[in-house]
Amino acid sequence: MIARLSGATIAALAALFIATSLFVPSPAKAGYPCRCGPGPCPDEIKIGETSGGPGVAPVALCVPKQGPAPAVAPRPVKNVYGAIAWHPDVGDVWMSGNYDGPNAAPGDAMAACRAAMGGGCTSIGEWNNSSMTIIRNRYGELFNAWAGDGGRTRKAVLADCNAKQLLPCEVVGTFAASKQSHTPALSTARKLYAAAAWVQGTEGYDSRLYIARGHRALADAEREALAACTKATGVPCGLLSYAGNGFIQTYAIGNGHSATAETSAKRAAQAAGLQCKRQKQACKLQTVYDSRTPGLIVHEFLAGNRL
Repeated sequence: MIARLSGATIAALAALFIATSLFVPSPAKAGYPCRCGPGPCPDEIKIGETSGGPGVAPVALCVPKQGPAPAVAPRPVKNVYGAIAWHPDVGDVWMSGNYDGPNAAPGDAMAACRAAMGGGCTSIGEWNNSSMTIIRNRYGELFNAWAGDGGRTRKAVLADCNAKQLLPCEVVGTFAASKQSHTPALSTARKLYAAAAWVQGTEGYDSRLYIARGHRALADAEREALAACTKATGVPCGLLSYAGNGFIQTYAIGNGHSATAETSAKRAAQAAGLQCKRQKQACKLQTVYDSRTPGLIVHEFLAGNRL
C-alpha cells in the first residue's frame, strides 16, 4: 500500500528544500545543516541558519570545529664553536673552530700552540656563532675582543688600548667561529725583542741610550740593556722603552731626548712627531732601531744622526 502525503506536508518539505538550496555560504565558511538538530554538535560551530519559510522553521548551519593548529617544531639552532690560544712571544694566534659542540675547540687550539712553542701558551676561551677580534698595541702585545655583541666589546677594548698610546691600536684579524683553523707563520710572527735603557735622572746622564736587540725573551733584552748602561755609567739605570717585532725611534724633543716604540718604522716616526706636537716642542727624529736586528748598540743623542 502506498502512503500518500497530505498537501500541507508536501508544501512544507518543498519550502525547506528551497530554503536550504538557496543558502549560499561564503567561500571562507561553507556550512551544512548542523548534525545535532537545532544546535551544533560538540565538534561543530554554528555559523548561521536558513531563512526558513511559511510553516518551516529555520535550519541551523554549521562548520567543523577546528582544533588548535598543530605545533610546529622550532628549527634546531646549530651552534658552531671556535677557540684561540696564544703565546706572549708570538705576534699571532692559534685558532681552531667549526666545532658543533662545546669544550673541544680550546683543547685543540692549545695543543697546536704547545706543539709549536713547547709551553707558555694560554687559552682565551671559547665562543660560538660569532667572531673574535685580535688587537695589537704599540709594543706588539695582543688583546682579544668578542665581536658577537654588535661590536660593543670590540669598541671598548680598542678605546682602552688607544688611551695608552699616541697612535690607534691595530686590528690583527677577526676570526669567525666557523673558521677551520689558523696557525702563525713563526718565521715572522715569533717575536724578537729590543729593550732600551738609560741613566735615571740627570746625575751622571751621558746622553746615551743602550739598546739590546734580537732577543727571544723580553726579560733577556731588558737585562742586557740595563747591564750595559750600568757598566758604562756606574750609576743606576732604568728602562725607557721596549718593542716586540717592532721599532724604537730615537728623537730630540726641545732640549731633551726620548725614544718611543711602535709596530713599524713609519708608525714610530709618527708617534714621536705627535709627542713633540703635544708638548709643543721642536722635534728632531734620529735613528730608528729594528727589534729583530740582533746585537747591543749605544745610541748617542748628541750626535743627532737621522735616517
